[in-house]
Amino acid sequence: MGLFDFLKPKNNRDDDLQKFLIGDDVLRLPAGSVTATMALKYTAVFACLRVLSETAASVPIVLYRKKEDGEREIRNDLGVADILRSQPNEEMSPFNFKEQLMMSLNLGGNSVSERLVDRRGSLVGLYPYQWQMVTIDRNPDTKKLQYKIGSSPRTVAKTLTRSQVFHVAGPSLDGVIGLSPISYASSAIRLGKSYEEFGVNLYRNGAFPSGAFSFEGVLSEPAFNRLKEDLGKNYTGMLNTGKPMLLEQNGKFTPYIINPADAQLIENKRFQIEDIARIYRVPLHLIQDLSRSTNNNIEHQSLEFVMYTMLPWFKRIEENMNMQLLTPAERRAGFYVEFKIDGLLRGDAKSRSESYALGRQWGWLSVNDIRRLENMPAIPNGDIYLEPLNMSEAGKPKPAGKSSDAKALADEIFKMITEREAV
Repeated sequence: MGLFDFLKPKNNRDDDLQKFLIGDDVLRLPAGSVTATMALKYTAVFACLRVLSETAASVPIVLYRKKEDGEREIRNDLGVADILRSQPNEEMSPFNFKEQLMMSLNLGGNSVSERLVDRRGSLVGLYPYQWQMVTIDRNPDTKKLQYKIGSSPRTVAKTLTRSQVFHVAGPSLDGVIGLSPISYASSAIRLGKSYEEFGVNLYRNGAFPSGAFSFEGVLSEPAFNRLKEDLGKNYTGMLNTGKPMLLEQNGKFTPYIINPADAQLIENKRFQIEDIARIYRVPLHLIQDLSRSTNNNIEHQSLEFVMYTMLPWFKRIEENMNMQLLTPAERRAGFYVEFKIDGLLRGDAKSRSESYALGRQWGWLSVNDIRRLENMPAIPNGDIYLEPLNMSEAGKPKPAGKSSDAKALADEIFKMITEREAV
């Protein structure tokens, strides 16, 4: 008998022993072999992707045109405006389309949609493909990008050219094809998934083993099976608690006193959650980890999430839409699309009312400007801008008059906002 012959599977008991000694199946997978399904089964990855995709999907995309005087206006006279605002294709809403786009970018590193055109070649829709179905490479003859659509690189259903697709690439080494986050972070995902499965098995089996049986010599197969059946039948469950145990062959039972915290299960799981959140740049409080959050810093963390996590994604998607979905003539005419992120940057009612009061007092916001920001209808004579009476050039007498009371104005605006939100 060789030194490791006991690891060879002979029966169920040997299979269990081998699995225990070798380790978890997830950890033994080769690097880079984590699939999208496996990654999404890890709650930290699923939570981060939900935050990113649903945040992006909830922000509207607006078509603007910059006028000659520098002002801009919202326009709806191009087909792309209706595609992005109302119906990307006959099967998806704009929310679903943007959600799928972000999921593809954060799993596979690329989002590829086929451009649907009419007989005149005008864009009438966008149909996205799952990133696993798309292989991106260069045509050996033209040296241009081509997109092979199929269940695998060997089973290609069709090949599309660059002009036939809308392609958004995530962080990239060559600036063209994005890197797959789950491939580069596979070790962290596998380790986190392993901790999660270990915790499930640990608590499913009673949190930790209650003890160990020891015998002189080796039990025969019939003796082992009889002991296992006897333990399961007579000594487990609430009704058998405290029941004396009968052991043969000088058997001894040694109880364990192990706390899962001693094995650092909770600490290790928390570290892996932080590691995944670090990869996707998602604040911990957004994935329901409030261990380090307070009422004072959550609002600032949320604003940092918009500025440092979502804004780069918005700019990446906006620029690709402007480059690929608008014609050169439309871009020269001043058309461009942009995510309307004002709603994400809004603070609470009190902070907004104080900000509006300052803008109203110092003359750069009118009543209707404030009402539009709060999605309220305009009022007559609401476009008048105020000028502080105590403003004058240095060294000259100040004009007579009473300056506006900023606190009273803030209180009035706060009352207007709270009444609006209460309806």
